[in-house]
Amino acid sequence: EILDALKGASIVFMLWAAAAGLMYVVMEGVSIQIILVSLGCRTNIFKCVKYSFIGFFFNAITPSATGGQPMQVLYMNNDGINMGASSVTLLFWTVIYKIALIITEGLVFIFMNSFARQYIGKYMWLFVIGIIVNVVSIFLYSIVVFSKNGARNIAFFATWLLHKLHIVKRKEKIEKKLDKLLASYNDGAKYMLSHMKTAVIVLFTTIIQRVSYFAVTWFVYKALGCSGYTCLQVIVLQSFVSVCIDILPFPGGVGVNEGFFVKLFAPVMGKSTAVSAMLLSRGASFYVILIVSAVITVAAQIHQIHMESRKVKLRNHKDRRE
Repeated sequence: EILDALKGASIVFMLWAAAAGLMYVVMEGVSIQIILVSLGCRTNIFKCVKYSFIGFFFNAITPSATGGQPMQVLYMNNDGINMGASSVTLLFWTVIYKIALIITEGLVFIFMNSFARQYIGKYMWLFVIGIIVNVVSIFLYSIVVFSKNGARNIAFFATWLLHKLHIVKRKEKIEKKLDKLLASYNDGAKYMLSHMKTAVIVLFTTIIQRVSYFAVTWFVYKALGCSGYTCLQVIVLQSFVSVCIDILPFPGGVGVNEGFFVKLFAPVMGKSTAVSAMLLSRGASFYVILIVSAVITVAAQIHQIHMESRKVKLRNHKDRRE
């Protein structure tokens, strides 16, 4: 169906749509690099963009996008970034990511109130719930990131629970390792709290990231030859889809995202065109990125296996020489 919709669309605008979708992931990598460098970690933009694509891939295939950050921490650790610094980085970025959405929607309701109310209509309750969930998330994440004992209490509770379930046997040994990890985590959290300039820079890059994702729909709108609505209006409508759907626990928002998109955009471009726009928009903002992310994730894993194999060979060669 996506291929059928493409037949009547402008390829140039669709390439712009795909580029905007990929820019969304790249800008996350830029934000990750800014935070890691501010924490004194040695890294580069290519590695950070890799972490971003890996995160997107695992978020896309797990409910409520829960799989991405643990895998990002794992790959960062493989590249020599300690888990304390990587955890602080990702949690800090998550707080900024949600703040960027709240600020964006706040500006929309200040400067485009009548337009927003007209088109969100009977789904205002879902939008309000989405905003509330994001605000609560910001509060909870901030406690975890910046509270002196927040992360420690959660980590030790999880260890206690796993011990009770007989998944973790040597609880004391795990707790000692956690103390070391949390020491570096707390150092990173204190550093971030005292360097709000980094937060402002990351907020700026994250707003660009958010807008690039919403702009995918604008390029699709133009690709289908639609007119009558401005770029800003289309971007605002797409932002409503994100606020309302991101809170629902479906892998990648698949199914419900498509349905809500058609409902919201049908008055703008007609139902049949909205269906085509939905297919092309999801193709550019989800499936294209998912395919690229999968390729990068597989390549990263092959590289990791190769490096581990090389280390084993060097170690064996050294042992034979001795």
